[in-house]
Amino acid sequence: MAGRLTMVPVTASASDIIVVGGGIAGLVIAWEAARAGRRVIVCESGDDTGGMLRRGRVAGVDVDLGAESFAIRTSGVADLVADAALPLQIVEPRPEGAHLVLPGAFGRVRRMPLPRRAVVGMPAEPEAGDVVRAIGRAGARRAAQERDLPAGIGRESGVEPSLFDLATARYGRRVAERLVDPLCQSVYSQPSSAVRLSAVHPSLWAEFERRGSLTAAAGAVAPAARAGSAVRGIDGGMWRLAAALRDAAEAAGAIIRTGAAVQALRPAAYGVEVVLAGETLRAGHVVVATGPAAAGALLRVDAAAPVGGAVRLVTAEVVSRALDARPVGSGVIVPPAAGGPAKALTHVDAKWEWAARALPVHTHVVRLSARDADAPGLDTPAAVAGELRRLTGARIRPADVWALTETRWTDAVTSASAAAAAWRTAARAATPAGIHLAGATVAGTGLASVIPHARELARELVARTSHPATA
Repeated sequence: MAGRLTMVPVTASASDIIVVGGGIAGLVIAWEAARAGRRVIVCESGDDTGGMLRRGRVAGVDVDLGAESFAIRTSGVADLVADAALPLQIVEPRPEGAHLVLPGAFGRVRRMPLPRRAVVGMPAEPEAGDVVRAIGRAGARRAAQERDLPAGIGRESGVEPSLFDLATARYGRRVAERLVDPLCQSVYSQPSSAVRLSAVHPSLWAEFERRGSLTAAAGAVAPAARAGSAVRGIDGGMWRLAAALRDAAEAAGAIIRTGAAVQALRPAAYGVEVVLAGETLRAGHVVVATGPAAAGALLRVDAAAPVGGAVRLVTAEVVSRALDARPVGSGVIVPPAAGGPAKALTHVDAKWEWAARALPVHTHVVRLSARDADAPGLDTPAAVAGELRRLTGARIRPADVWALTETRWTDAVTSASAAAAAWRTAARAATPAGIHLAGATVAGTGLASVIPHARELARELVARTSHPATA
């Protein structure tokens, strides 16, 4: 998805909808509104659209440098692909699943497959062998008691606790520390002590409220076959979803501008003015579909509130027979107790068949997610080789690491904490008439949440603009 600069002279013009931000939420809204006959302009400050769906070329193959899968807790992605007739194929990951790395003796680590039937680390079968290996027999016996606990245990105050506190109260501390927190930090880029289950996995929370047991709730929504089967991907990479959706939006008549940074939003007598460098646009409705800090700046809501964070990914081309056997399946989750600069590793060609077919023999693509986006590490072949050896057990040398590509987002993670929820409430209250919020800032993390929210908002705006505006 090479950068495309589209500069259209629309100074002082009027549109039905202007979208600030060309990530997946902005593209969804542009497509939905344009296909309904509305005049839509997308203003993206960067040199390309797609947000965290980003393409890069590694080992001669186009791969994801951002999100590489999506959760199937909703049908949002599949519905969008079908409804927009996008030329994409949704694919399942390979069956091996991922591994968990735990601290071992003498500074070493222990590797084991993740429990196959668990959701956000919460096991549907607490005494299954793969759970026992992770939390020990005593931990498994304690976790097995969860099904028999009164439904109110963990919620004595009447207020939903943090995910960590809920898991500890219901399953015991070993499940919380060894399974729930590592999964939460890997998937949602936040500690489980800072989020609530209702925010990160609404369907699991709903099942818990209905059944009164997290074990029963996990059993209702957990993948039946293997770890990792609760996600899907796009054949050729998730970046293709953003590229195809942009094409569909433009074909429907949406104008998509890159290199168009919005400086301010001003309520006007008839709609909203969108101020860019050297020009002002006007629309009946404006959707802010940016990261939380950028949205806060435009809406003049305290940007210092803990609503977002940075993400840093290092993608490496590794040429080594040692990875041919896929020693840790599709990758590893690394809890804080195991140390090291990476909180997760994805072995891309072990996870996705399309990548394995495309790469040369003995050539592999691995992605390392930094535990701290601002901390040093993972920035040299030697550092990456050392972390790969530690996490996979494979004998990887610095010379085997042929290329490194770093991807960083400074305004990417949307917190599910209580403080962030309060910020979102303040942002909505500060949003003038005609201005709306979309994207992970308000919808929650992941395409499974972002896409349905964006489609619902777009339909609402279409209904409000029954007669396309004229300039």
